[in-house]
Amino acid sequence: MSNHTNSSNQYPVVADVDVLVVGGTSQAVSFALAAKKQGKSVYLVAPRSYLGDDICAAYRFWPEDAGEHALSQKIFAQSTRPPTPMHVKLCLEQSLVEAEIPFLLNCYTGGLLVDAAQSVCGVVLANRSGQQVIRASKTVDASLEGALLQQAGETKLHRLQGLVTVEYVSLHEQEEQDELSAGSDGVEVLPGYQWGDISLRAQRHRLQADFAEGTPADLARAYSEVVERCWQTSEFRHQTVLFPELAVAAAGPQVDELQRRSGLFALCERVQYKAGGEAVFQNPVTAMAFADAVAADICAVESTVVNGELDVFCQGAQPIESGELHSLRDALRPGQAGIDALDLKSSELPVLGRYDVVVVGGGTGGAPAAISASRAGASTLVLELTSGLGGVGTMGQIAKYWCGNCVGFTAEIDAGVNALERSEYLRNQADSWSVAAKCEWYHRTGYELGCTYWFNTVCVGTLVESGRVIGLVVAGPYGFGLVEAGAVVDGTGSADIAAAAGAPTVVIGKEHVAVQGTGLAGVQPGTDYRNSDHNFSDDSDVVDATTFFVSSKLKFKDDFDCGELIDSRERRQIVGDYTLTAVDILYGRRFPDTVCVASSNFDSHGFTVDPVFMLIPPHKERMWADIPFGCLLPQGLDGVLVTGLGMSAHRDALPVIRMQGDVQNQGYVAGRIAAISALQGCAVREVAIGEVQQHLIEIGGLPERVLSDVDSFPVADEVLESSITNGWETLAGVSLILHSKERSLQPLRAAYSALSGERSAQSLRYAQILALLGDGAGEQELIEAIEGRDWDAGWRFQGMHQFGRNMSELDALLVCLGCGGSEAAWACLLNKVESLPVDAEFSHFRALAMGMEALYARCPQDGVAEKVVQLLQREGYRGHAQSDLADVQSALSEDINENQVRDRALRELHLARLLFHCGDADGIGRSILEAYANDCRGHFARHARAVLS
Repeated sequence: MSNHTNSSNQYPVVADVDVLVVGGTSQAVSFALAAKKQGKSVYLVAPRSYLGDDICAAYRFWPEDAGEHALSQKIFAQSTRPPTPMHVKLCLEQSLVEAEIPFLLNCYTGGLLVDAAQSVCGVVLANRSGQQVIRASKTVDASLEGALLQQAGETKLHRLQGLVTVEYVSLHEQEEQDELSAGSDGVEVLPGYQWGDISLRAQRHRLQADFAEGTPADLARAYSEVVERCWQTSEFRHQTVLFPELAVAAAGPQVDELQRRSGLFALCERVQYKAGGEAVFQNPVTAMAFADAVAADICAVESTVVNGELDVFCQGAQPIESGELHSLRDALRPGQAGIDALDLKSSELPVLGRYDVVVVGGGTGGAPAAISASRAGASTLVLELTSGLGGVGTMGQIAKYWCGNCVGFTAEIDAGVNALERSEYLRNQADSWSVAAKCEWYHRTGYELGCTYWFNTVCVGTLVESGRVIGLVVAGPYGFGLVEAGAVVDGTGSADIAAAAGAPTVVIGKEHVAVQGTGLAGVQPGTDYRNSDHNFSDDSDVVDATTFFVSSKLKFKDDFDCGELIDSRERRQIVGDYTLTAVDILYGRRFPDTVCVASSNFDSHGFTVDPVFMLIPPHKERMWADIPFGCLLPQGLDGVLVTGLGMSAHRDALPVIRMQGDVQNQGYVAGRIAAISALQGCAVREVAIGEVQQHLIEIGGLPERVLSDVDSFPVADEVLESSITNGWETLAGVSLILHSKERSLQPLRAAYSALSGERSAQSLRYAQILALLGDGAGEQELIEAIEGRDWDAGWRFQGMHQFGRNMSELDALLVCLGCGGSEAAWACLLNKVESLPVDAEFSHFRALAMGMEALYARCPQDGVAEKVVQLLQREGYRGHAQSDLADVQSALSEDINENQVRDRALRELHLARLLFHCGDADGIGRSILEAYANDCRGHFARHARAVLS
């Protein structure tokens, strides 16, 4: 299944409102709340994963006083000052939740919606769901960087060019006052934080930065230079955006200055107002009060009457001379349509730069890819959605390895990070690190090689020519427009680039709703490892991601801060030139084009779907997996390599190959191949893999044997027959039998027949395998085995620490009977339905649903629906869909690894789809599925929609 891409001019309209507020600043929230009180419909879109970026990104936690404004008082007037970042973000987000004002996080703008008279009538949104439109009578740019105003062509803006004096604040985990940053013009020590026994000192650096000509590359380079000049080993976190010093103004701008053009208003410190009025926005206390005070006047301005058809405008846009632009054009959620659609020109864009290699996502695979590409001589740009590098091991706070083959480039990373650690304890740990040190090592190493980093930036589209990606459409503080690329590394972990270009991808569909659990924990000083698994989240779904970020902050409300990265362990994947499967790992398959050797166990964070694991559970023993080059290559698309969770692999193979150490090595490979492709001007698939393998061997990343490896599949007939005879009780043997399908059937039937009806563990296993292959030869033995057993101990959903069986022996028998049985199997299955205990484990419901659906498709049976309805009428079995943020927040618990909420929803969802497929005369199954089709949890929504369709 793949996401909908669009190379046409059709943009879905996702909202019509009176007032659209662009920006996540404190004044943006204050204005939105005031406009709502004026009776206006309001929508807010914010670029980062939180609200309050003028405080939490610019580090303005120290205003002189809390002011008198209610929201400002709530944030700053507390017994302990300064406020924590979590407190700021919670106050602002929950204020919008309570006021029932819809908002989106990680959402940027991609141009203004204008009519024939160039009046502003809304904006084009740019986010990981693609590009959409919000129409609005009034649009207010209250953003930190004035991104929308720049796209509008506003001339009176403070632009960072040449030598500019800036302030830069960093927090440090130490008490010493004498280690000051070299190269700064002055350092002021600010009131810090006491977190348990951890003291956080705040340092405000005042220094000059050279922004040169002010191009996106210049701005990024200046920021990186400041980060490096001010780095100290004691650093915990630092400011993530730079601003010029502004003179203090006596008052804010005049109301008549706020309207910059018809329909567009500005509450932004980047605007050059008269008498320096923009300075009011550099203090969040005065900014909130001012935004509240002017809301009534702005709302009272007469709305412009739309003159003619609408189109999109972005300053500096120019026609695209070659290639075709592609982007995702779903509405806010994958697979959903908008309330309307607009035909807008999309063949003109500003050009923001050109690089040999562009790495999208500076995370676990992307950060190594950038360093590798630069070392190979390529000019390299990294587009990273968060404010730091390293992905799950830094921004996701899982600062510890779980297994992984930590050789090659990963070994270099570990040694480099270790040298930067602030504590002796971490320097003595082989598998752990601090977030600050690892972020810094990536940044410093790449910066010194010439890498350019654009943080808080999202890629929303591609430029494709003759089946090759030659450019990317990006949005963020460095602008909206096109970045031309010689080659691209898709390090998003969700195959965002491949999907946007139209390559086939795999997501949750109608077959199953198995997905590994997701986490997002709070940030606590002194604790870098905060692994969690408390929900499911599809982070390519902007509504799901917003809900998950907001609810997670509430869940961990007492922590210092919240992470910027959703720790999802399973995401959208490409359909690659090759797809790695469980049997490849279990049977130790070799490939001639191996580029990475990964190692882990089946750390599944949920339940598996490969039939081999129904018969023999996955174990916790360490396993090894060769990953071929083809797994990184999207079918039918050139110029792109996909790393990490987005690579081509069966979802049950992912637990063995997704460990951080392996993804880091995989990213390094992708970066080197991309650089060779770009510099030599050849297709990615034409790069000499043997030479790449030789380089990896030299740095210790691959064993020498890969140079002589050949594909070890398909196995010889005698090997397969040996597996049937001797391997029927092993994972390797059973997986090979199931994988070989047609080749297995005849010798398996013969082996079963040779047992002459004698019942044994071997005969029962043969009956099960035959059934899974669609053969009913062992039906009677399966029925006897089921009827001779009471309900056994099943499996309740568990994410964290899930190893081994997730179906009981009886569960497996039920599924097999349904897959291979005839009408005679119904009595056995329905008897089990009637005897199912009220408190039965989830796996029993899943097994019955799988078996009965499969059987009903071949042998429809009256009365099945009634039996399922009786189950759904049991107390507590219904009503677990979460249709809005209120539902999500009401189900929160303090458990960092919460399972019960998911368990109940999965039970209801499986029973609903069973009912839907087996009669559903009263439409109860459909109604439940329709509720889940709008569930905030994107995977549930995808699955329910797929079943309904």
